[in-house]
Amino acid sequence: PDPIAKERIVTAEVLGRPLQIQVKDIDEDPGQPRQEFSAESMEELENSIRLHGVKTPISIRPHPTEQKRWILNFGARRLRASKAVGKATIPAFVDRSHTDYQQVIENLQREDLKPRELAIFIKRKMDEGEKQAQIAELLGVNRSMVTNHLALIDPPACIDEIYTSGKCSSAKTLYDLRNLYKDFPKEVERWCASDQEITRATVSALSAKLRGPQKQKIASPKVEQVSEEKTISSVTTTPSLIIIFQDRSGTVDLQHAPQQPNHLIVNFADGKQEEVPARQCQIEQIIFQ
Repeated sequence: PDPIAKERIVTAEVLGRPLQIQVKDIDEDPGQPRQEFSAESMEELENSIRLHGVKTPISIRPHPTEQKRWILNFGARRLRASKAVGKATIPAFVDRSHTDYQQVIENLQREDLKPRELAIFIKRKMDEGEKQAQIAELLGVNRSMVTNHLALIDPPACIDEIYTSGKCSSAKTLYDLRNLYKDFPKEVERWCASDQEITRATVSALSAKLRGPQKQKIASPKVEQVSEEKTISSVTTTPSLIIIFQDRSGTVDLQHAPQQPNHLIVNFADGKQEEVPARQCQIEQIIFQ
């Protein structure tokens, strides 16, 4: 390599200044987690770069096998837009210690990573032998977030349609819906095909409707148990109170008394029924069925 050019690169790195790198010399990372790019947002970015250039430098690292070439760490939209409008160079910082986890974290912090893109990354790491707890720790997220996103890998067709059509992109909601699908595939498929708004609250209400009559109720010995027929009737005629408890969505059982004072019996969307402290519950929605 040109010793003067090499000296410029080293000096710029030491001073913490971005380099001006030839766009044609930068390759996108084949393992780049981000794959979904909005055509509308790309057009807006291209117009901005055409007029003002790239204001925020991208991040690159030396290519492992090809001299004078670089691998993109993050900044795929800026790089693609620069190519599209014919920019010869782009400002870039060199990060030689970059990892794929840093790539994902960067996109998560910028809220640029789509739920399925994160799911694919998690699945790839699991295929490489890493455990869910380890992946969550390295990403700096709750383990439940990792579990929820795995619901987006090869989901049933009806749930895949919900995600791809944009009706719902919440990994937590789709995780709960996929769990419900395991036990009630036909009912969930019909429900997904309807015009029903798909939120954590409506999925929780559906879970209560489908699972409610079949759940073994927690009740005080002093309270008379109602018949299955009456339970079924009450599920379909009484309001459903949807709450959030420790980031879990559930439906309050209004038919039976909790054993502990100041507690509620809650049928959670994952199929579990628990007594939880009422003061720690947040009311999300009341649904009249």
